[in-house]
Amino acid sequence: MPSKKLNITAIIITLLFATQNTVFANLKELKHEKLQKQNPKLSCSSVYDYRLSAININWWDNFTDEYLKDYIYTAIEKNHNLKKAALRTQEYRENIRLQMSHELPGLMLSPTFGRIKTSQNQIFDIQASEIRTNLYAIPLFASYEADIFLKNHDKTNSAKKEYEAQDYEEKAAAIAIAVDVASLYTNIIKLDKIIKTQEKINNIREEIWKLTKERHAAGLASVYDVTYSDRLHTQSQIELNDLKRQRSLLLNELSVYIDKAPCESASLKRGSFDKLEYKGKIPKCISSEVVSLRPDIMKAEANLQKAKIDVRIARKDFLPSIMIVGSTGYNSLLLEDLFNWENVFGLAAISAMQKLFTGGHLTANLRMKKLKYEQLFEEYKQADLTALQEINDAMCLIKYDTTKDNDNLKKVKLEQKNFSLVQERHREGIISYLEMIQFQETLLSLQTEKDNSKAQRLIDYMTLYKATGTKFQ
Repeated sequence: MPSKKLNITAIIITLLFATQNTVFANLKELKHEKLQKQNPKLSCSSVYDYRLSAININWWDNFTDEYLKDYIYTAIEKNHNLKKAALRTQEYRENIRLQMSHELPGLMLSPTFGRIKTSQNQIFDIQASEIRTNLYAIPLFASYEADIFLKNHDKTNSAKKEYEAQDYEEKAAAIAIAVDVASLYTNIIKLDKIIKTQEKINNIREEIWKLTKERHAAGLASVYDVTYSDRLHTQSQIELNDLKRQRSLLLNELSVYIDKAPCESASLKRGSFDKLEYKGKIPKCISSEVVSLRPDIMKAEANLQKAKIDVRIARKDFLPSIMIVGSTGYNSLLLEDLFNWENVFGLAAISAMQKLFTGGHLTANLRMKKLKYEQLFEEYKQADLTALQEINDAMCLIKYDTTKDNDNLKKVKLEQKNFSLVQERHREGIISYLEMIQFQETLLSLQTEKDNSKAQRLIDYMTLYKATGTKFQ
């Protein structure tokens, strides 16, 4: 008798692990996922290192500023949008484990106690007495969907591609934030210098206005000249206030990027705009292979691969599902006899279910997945073209903005030479002090143009860095 019970148990175990190769493969994948989870990428410090690697942090050494790279470091470490993207990536990682669990057998233990009471019955002349008794059972249930057609395995692969796409999206977000922080910082220190220049212009215009009033009192200037100089002075004050307002807004925005309160924005350390320069080399052409390494392109590829797997899954939904179920345990009316071999029971079964009619659900689902694949394919092609356009646009901006900046530098140098001559003529008494400071105002205005063109040129380099996915060097 015990040997028969052992045979039943052996049959159940054999049926449950009939597809042991697939199960063991899945267990190996789970172990690999566990090792991935232990990857330092998921710890705070290592997530930080992972992001720094994603944005090619060493590229920012090309900029000669002592604070720029530190702000990028801080933003990559503390920015809440990046933290949210990282958590979302981990969510998709857990979704892989959730889907992989459907490929493994399920076990359930269900200890049961029951109280049985029957009524008194009489059939013809036979009378059955009332029965009261207890029922004790400790059954172990096992079930496994034999993944012969690899439907569940394909769903796991689909989840992996979804996780891969999210991982690339996180990288793209890190690159975007690095560029945003660098652009903000560049514009802020540019405004620092332009504000100082505008203050000088404002002082000159105030002085011109006062001198014009003195000339009017001496009968050498008209009322119109006084009014006009006063209007220019007022306009310069308005421009100065606008520049300060713009700088305050940019400082507040930078504070949010690096997880600081906007009220602390005025205390942010900043370098000199005159010292900020790019010492790297800009290539004359960009390899097309760089485009394929952009995070958004790789994300589009992962989404496309996922959609292809989803089409395959939709096709396999037409195939039957095969379930292997089994149950074994102890069953007794007396608690003291519960664990006797005579009270062991067992059950093993294999069932197949084929959907014959679903009202068109399976067909519509397959068509929908195919249409989704075609949409993502078009989206991928568009993303590829857009990436090429962005790289070419960035190269074009660098070319023409560099030329413009060089021309502005040439204008400033020429005007500085002219101003030296004007100062000499003023010392010799050939021209008045008023004419000299008017010429100085023109020089300061040209310097502002030069600072704007320099800032735009530097931001163009950052635009190319982003357009190439940090890989143009």
